[in-house]
Amino acid sequence: MALSKKEISILIEIVFSIAFAFIFLPYFYENLDNNLVLMDDLIVKIIEIVIFSVIYFSVAYSLLEFFKKTETKDERDDMINSKSYKLGYLLHEFFLFIFIGTLSSNFKNQELLNLTDVGIIFLIFILLIFISFVKSSYQLYLHRTS
Repeated sequence: MALSKKEISILIEIVFSIAFAFIFLPYFYENLDNNLVLMDDLIVKIIEIVIFSVIYFSVAYSLLEFFKKTETKDERDDMINSKSYKLGYLLHEFFLFIFIGTLSSNFKNQELLNLTDVGIIFLIFILLIFISFVKSSYQLYLHRTS
């Protein structure tokens, strides 16, 4: 099963989503009870996330460019990208609608989900990772089946 350069690029994105979830989400989960001011080493963790992302994508795409030849891009690639980004956009809109609706209904009841700032950030990270994973998986599926 030989993978094309585009499929390997999509796999790089999927692996990043999974690695981010396992490496950085436990930190935010452990600090759910804190607010952003009381979090331990928040600035250090943000810098770690940025450095990890830059190094991961730099190394992964450099190796991809070094070992794989460039491929021609046709309208099939544009169609696949459009479909997968449309799915990602629809998931973003759906979860944003649910998230804002839940926050506003609980704010009306003056409970506000009993979440702290970190809890809201944790939920947003979970949603973004899930949406990124689903979009990339769908994109890989479309590349493999077309």
